[in-house]
Amino acid sequence: MTKRKAVLLSALAASGLIAASGAGAAALGAPYSTPAGVTIVNASKLTDHGIPQFMFRRLGDGEGRPLYTLDADKKGVSSCYNECAVEFPPFTAAADAQSDGDFTVLRRKDGTRQWVYQGKPLHRYSGKDPVGEPIGQRFQLREDPTWSDPASSVHSPKQGWRRATFTPEKTVLMPPDVEIAGLALASGFAFVQTSTKSTVYSAPPLHKLSVAWNPLRASALALPVGDFTIVKHANGSRQWSYRGDLLYTFAGDYTPGEAEGLVEDKEVQVALAYRNFMPEEVRVGRYLYGPLLTTAKGQSLYTNMRYKLSYGGTESRASYGVSYYDAKVLGSMGCQGECLKTWIPLVAPANAQARGYWEVHTRPDGSKQWSFKGSPLYTYVGDTKPGENNGNNRHIIAYGGANGQMVYGNPGNDLKSPKAELGELKMSQVDAGGRLFGGRPPPTTAATSEAQGTAKATANAEATAARAPAPSVAENQAKGIPANSNGLNDDYTPGFYWHSVSVFY
Repeated sequence: MTKRKAVLLSALAASGLIAASGAGAAALGAPYSTPAGVTIVNASKLTDHGIPQFMFRRLGDGEGRPLYTLDADKKGVSSCYNECAVEFPPFTAAADAQSDGDFTVLRRKDGTRQWVYQGKPLHRYSGKDPVGEPIGQRFQLREDPTWSDPASSVHSPKQGWRRATFTPEKTVLMPPDVEIAGLALASGFAFVQTSTKSTVYSAPPLHKLSVAWNPLRASALALPVGDFTIVKHANGSRQWSYRGDLLYTFAGDYTPGEAEGLVEDKEVQVALAYRNFMPEEVRVGRYLYGPLLTTAKGQSLYTNMRYKLSYGGTESRASYGVSYYDAKVLGSMGCQGECLKTWIPLVAPANAQARGYWEVHTRPDGSKQWSFKGSPLYTYVGDTKPGENNGNNRHIIAYGGANGQMVYGNPGNDLKSPKAELGELKMSQVDAGGRLFGGRPPPTTAATSEAQGTAKATANAEATAARAPAPSVAENQAKGIPANSNGLNDDYTPGFYWHSVSVFY
């Protein structure tokens, strides 16, 4: 580490924030990973008492619902019309939509415009999509091969159709010693060295670099491919070049996913194949303990989830601790009423469009809120300076009282409890099916305990009468509905935890 870099890190480490990065100059020349209105969702395998395990990336519509391709379709041509198009409606493109990267626009026989990805027309499904999150065991020695097959019945509603997967590596021509990986600190899908998984950087040909930068060498038999060319130096060595810039790795990157070179030299950028969309008001914060989302002013962003008992891992550079469907089931129900005085929704403009990993969540009052990987985002009123991260791991525990009321635990005696400093929090305890934690239907009258232990009754007899009793975990699993995705799994405890938003693609 250079002396200048050591001083910089030491000065900024006190606040927890090292630097804030946007797309970067190199990223601006790369196409977006998806056009507006098309999302990316990480498909996960769920495990009992374990973190979700990444399987593949799929494409979704603006609400994250799965998109499908038909195996029988020829490149750039749709064969799905009439009854087929009723069951699998074409995923239409806006009148002003333009082809970009792997996404092109097809004009169908009836004149409608349809999105095409890597030559395959995209469709929605008119029926109920498969849940798409298989459940495995912690100590499972053999994986079911259908789990990772987008065309299997786990993910597809009909034979011959498959979930459209995001696979940029299929069309980007690369040397054999280069591949593509998601890189949070560069907000995109970057080139990495195949053998070491080290981040690949690009620099102008005339820019002088220190000895910490290692040229990305091309073998004696290597040939140019795609946008990759070879530069021959006076000493006879050969170096890869991408779109006119020379390529390097950085000696200060010790593990995959690191991009310390962005701090070392501001003229150097990560070499990106695709850049990911990010709202104008959001940045990636380079914290000592990982890349986290912040606002443009440096305020940490948070998401809340039900507490889930998990063993054997934490969020790492290759995983994300919350599955997409768990996040979508909760939505904004985890923070309503008095909670909004403590946690402020990250407001999205009225004309905001979903794109990539970002969706636009509509709150009960009709306001728009940005959502990342299915989780609505908030700032915390206890963070008063850029770089502060005081909201991380704050929690509220709730128990069911004898009369169906919600009784909050740790009333002010836990330093990590929001109520210890900021008064009452009122959080919804109801899942997507209108049921309380544990899958039990709510009583005729539900009471919510206040911070001082007082109860406030809320009549819901009419709604309760209309609800059927909650199915058991076994009943749901028999229907192919993962317990983890409907709030009925015993892994969940009655409480919420607030987390900083780690950025892993």
